[in-house]
Amino acid sequence: MAKRYTLVIWLFWLGLGAQAQAWKEDFNQAERFYRDKNYAKALSLGETSLKKYQETGEEGVEDRITILRLLSAACYGKEQFAKGITYLDTEIQLLGKQKDTVYCAALLHKALFQRQLNKHDLALTSLLECRQLLAKHHKNKSRKLLECDFQIAIEYYLNSDFEKAAEWFKTSLHQVETKKFFSAGAIEAAYFYGLLNLEIKKNQDALHNFNNAIHWCEMTQRTKTVEYALVLNGLASAQNFNHSFGEAEKYFQSAQTVCENGEGCKNYYNEILACRAVNFQQLGKFATAEEILKKILPHHESKLPPLPTLDSAQAYQALGDYERSEELYQKALGRFQSDDKESLMAYAEINYNLSIMYLEKGDLPTALTQFSETRELIEKLYGYYHRKYVNVLNTMGFIFIKMESWVEAEACFRQSFQIMNRMLGKSEAENLAALEGMVEVERGKGSLTKADSITAVASKTRFSLLKQIPLRPQTYP
Repeated sequence: MAKRYTLVIWLFWLGLGAQAQAWKEDFNQAERFYRDKNYAKALSLGETSLKKYQETGEEGVEDRITILRLLSAACYGKEQFAKGITYLDTEIQLLGKQKDTVYCAALLHKALFQRQLNKHDLALTSLLECRQLLAKHHKNKSRKLLECDFQIAIEYYLNSDFEKAAEWFKTSLHQVETKKFFSAGAIEAAYFYGLLNLEIKKNQDALHNFNNAIHWCEMTQRTKTVEYALVLNGLASAQNFNHSFGEAEKYFQSAQTVCENGEGCKNYYNEILACRAVNFQQLGKFATAEEILKKILPHHESKLPPLPTLDSAQAYQALGDYERSEELYQKALGRFQSDDKESLMAYAEINYNLSIMYLEKGDLPTALTQFSETRELIEKLYGYYHRKYVNVLNTMGFIFIKMESWVEAEACFRQSFQIMNRMLGKSEAENLAALEGMVEVERGKGSLTKADSITAVASKTRFSLLKQIPLRPQTYP
């Protein structure tokens, strides 16, 4: 009987040992998937690991916190911020007795989640508690404390409390210069301080902040980072606000190049493309703007088939030989006369290129005729609610501005707004272009007060775009 009882006890503990081994195996796999940026599998296996850990009945806090931290990090990667906060809240509760620097790190992470949910008041509450505790554990103005100050300043700015934000930015960025502490957080803070200065019309201060941040990036060899892309885009936007569109283009192009080649920059790419496209439209370079927009448009349309005549038409257009270019475009159009969808797509695309050619040539009435035909083709293929349709409308609006046909221009931009209000998905570039167009219309009509009010709306739209914060993997472990 005693032997049988001993065997049962031994089997029980063996089972617990197997369960313990099982949760660790799942956790290790989850961690590997997280490091490979496969956040979906990391989250799934992490949740399985947590469940198995709880089934063991172990009361240890450290292992559970380790699993919770991985789960919150995976949620951040998957942009499941509300779910991530539930894991962080559990971690914070478990760490609540000690309230040490590990507890502070959890509060800081929670604030980043709350920021992505636009819950800036809650994020500030988390950050201010974090700072109060850090001040007890570290000497005043330590690096950890300074990093927390950067985030508080940014949060006040995003919460539109410009006065408090400016105070925190000035104090913390002064410490950066004094201590030569040019971290990623410092560069990000300088970027947002630049945006704040732009919003309160201190353009020279904004240029100073962006240039400072660029210098810090280059000095610390951060030229392939998301911070560098941010500040380049910020400087470009400041030049755009000053109507220095040529200077702006240099920095927009650099920001785009960083995003294309740098690590962790892809999720900020569309915002840079949208700003750059609008800048080209303001320069009157609609063909180039369209090429930029194609990089962010959903590719419902198929690519054009390879046609030597089309390549030649574009080459002659680039050289300014519009007569030869037009001849070759017309020849290319002749290849697609059937009514099947693929032919119509190709025809619409070539027709759009021909419209741009007439615009570059300065033949505005013919360009308008061609754009009208292109618009009808797009409507037939995709309906009204397509970004390409809106882009053609906006381009027609700018042509009418060149012709000083203010009523017709206004009608184009107003139709753009009506369509965009019912469109699915983001349309920042088109929305900004239409707003800038309406500013020119009102100025042309002599309605300067209306022009100023629309400029304010355009600025607000642009700032909402610039405030998009790139997602970076949460610090782990």
